[in-house]
Amino acid sequence: MATKLKEVDVVIVGLGWTGGILSKELSEAGLKVVALERGGLPDPAKDFAVPNIRDELRYVVRHEMMQNAARDTLTVRNNPSQEALPMRRLGSFLPGEGVGGSGNHWSGHTWRWTDMEFKVRSIYERRYGKNFIPADMTIQDWGITYDELEPYYDKFEYVAAVSGKAGNLKGQIVAGGNPFEAPRAREYPLPPLSPILASVMFEEATKKLGYHPFPRPSANASRAYTTPDGAKYGACQYCGFCQRFGCEANAKGSPLVSVIPIAMRNPNFELRTHSWATKVIKDSDGKRVTGVAYTNVLNGEEFEQPANVVLLCAYAINNVHLMLLSGTGAPYDPVGQTGVVGNLIGLQPHPDQRRHEKGADK
Repeated sequence: MATKLKEVDVVIVGLGWTGGILSKELSEAGLKVVALERGGLPDPAKDFAVPNIRDELRYVVRHEMMQNAARDTLTVRNNPSQEALPMRRLGSFLPGEGVGGSGNHWSGHTWRWTDMEFKVRSIYERRYGKNFIPADMTIQDWGITYDELEPYYDKFEYVAAVSGKAGNLKGQIVAGGNPFEAPRAREYPLPPLSPILASVMFEEATKKLGYHPFPRPSANASRAYTTPDGAKYGACQYCGFCQRFGCEANAKGSPLVSVIPIAMRNPNFELRTHSWATKVIKDSDGKRVTGVAYTNVLNGEEFEQPANVVLLCAYAINNVHLMLLSGTGAPYDPVGQTGVVGNLIGLQPHPDQRRHEKGADK
């Protein structure tokens, strides 16, 4: 029988970028926060040190910093009539495992979406008419705008030590940056990384063709940097061991460097590693989530962690998987286009895009 623990304000499942940011912010707000992470806690000074961190067989081929698909995986099918089969080899996406998650091994690309991408359906309809988009196409607007998100884009860039060059400051186009980006309130916290020869040659060639090359924004500190919260980054060494590796120079934007250590210093925060969330618990009438059931993967002990708020902050597909296993929310039906859990962006379909309007309403 599972051991029922003392209730807390918030339980967070998965401690990567999202879980780390929320852990820091909520514990600072005075809430008692427990974070569950099924992997362990890396020590960057030891685990990401040379020469071991440059072991390509270990990290590139054997995916040591990522979810083990031989132990726990996803099932895949192309349409509902097929039998879903397990994915046994990671490919196009690489979910991380351990405190820091994919933020430990990502390459640091930090693009902002433009306002157009939040309103893509409305913009197409305004330009081409409402009948331009086929009725069965699931294209839709988001429920939020770029202007609403811009302050949070800005805050993240300063937390993650993003290096880059602004191209649009408060509506004014700035030379050297991306002239097509949406307006930003201020410059990146750090200047762009030094260009390699390939970048220099690319810039020269594209400028001759009339294009607008610019340095890609990257969460790799171009020089030593201290975040607004006091977390310290080293300068990028241009070693080439970035994606799929931990950072030997402590220069890659990572929750393990920035927000998680700050949360861990707060007495309101508790981290439980090797804790595999197995179910979101609901009350007797099934209308309110009341906690999370999890298993200690080292010894098999089972626990229930009651909480006023449950935040699923693992990889997106893992979050959906846990919700489906828990019977939380209505699963998305791609034929009737009803339900939310598993929908691409978690929004109800636009009324014009429902293929079977009458059937879906029943």
